[in-house]
Amino acid sequence: MHEFAQSIGKDRFFLVGEITGPSALAIDVMETTGLDAALGLGDVQGNLESLVRGEMGPQAYFDLFRDSELIGKGSHTWFRNHVVTSYDDHDQVRQGEHKSRFAAGPDGAVLASAVLAVNALTLGIPCVYYGSEQALDGQGGNDRYVREAMFGGAFGPFRSRDRHRFDETSPVFTEAATLLAIRAEEITLRRGRQYLRQISGDGVGFGFPRSFNGRITSIVAWSRILATREIVCAVNTDPSSWQTAWVTIDAGLNGVGDRFMYRHRSDGAAGTITQVAPLNGFAIQVSVPPAGVAVLVPRP
Repeated sequence: MHEFAQSIGKDRFFLVGEITGPSALAIDVMETTGLDAALGLGDVQGNLESLVRGEMGPQAYFDLFRDSELIGKGSHTWFRNHVVTSYDDHDQVRQGEHKSRFAAGPDGAVLASAVLAVNALTLGIPCVYYGSEQALDGQGGNDRYVREAMFGGAFGPFRSRDRHRFDETSPVFTEAATLLAIRAEEITLRRGRQYLRQISGDGVGFGFPRSFNGRITSIVAWSRILATREIVCAVNTDPSSWQTAWVTIDAGLNGVGDRFMYRHRSDGAAGTITQVAPLNGFAIQVSVPPAGVAVLVPRP
């Protein structure tokens, strides 16, 4: 197929394959067949969902990716432009006989914006399965339960029949539109390197979010860096309470007194300023609403 595309002048024809199975299998098949990218199923979807629900540490998801093909070769890790990332999909093979959308799980409807934000603002080629932006919650023992008829049909979302259920005023839909617009404006969020960031509640002890014999209810923060620009993204895995933390940032790009501005926050507080402090190298204090999202950019 690549050769045919080249023969008609399409030198960069991008070929994506669906390979059912764990990352190790998918990466091997992709490299063997010459595919440009593969759908990140299995552990990509499972770890993304578990991160946002606080069921496992965020390292499990972030460690699946590498910034450069010059490192990690042969370690079965995904590179930025070779994996299509998602969580919901049309058949949920990894779940076995019982199919369910993210919103059907624990606090799924509440955390719908947070999981979409991690999908859209981290490495990979983000793919949003239809209805995720509406927090559809289909589940059951057949593929049809995750293939609801959005615009009227016998099997519609939220146990409906023959009804149009696409809501352009839905908070998840409008926040998704905002985040994707920011991503389109910011090449750093599309091309930048990625770093999971250590956090601290008191500004003294820093570390990655982890469980203390229960669910992780915390800010999960990461940076995207392109050249000299760093953008900080964060989600709050706590579905009911605000969370505030000091977030480590790049010591080579920032200094005391520098400022970051909320480009977006789920409560609408865009424009609020936070200053860089000399903590764990350098850090900024970030506050995120329950199950919310924040994107912070440098301000001159």
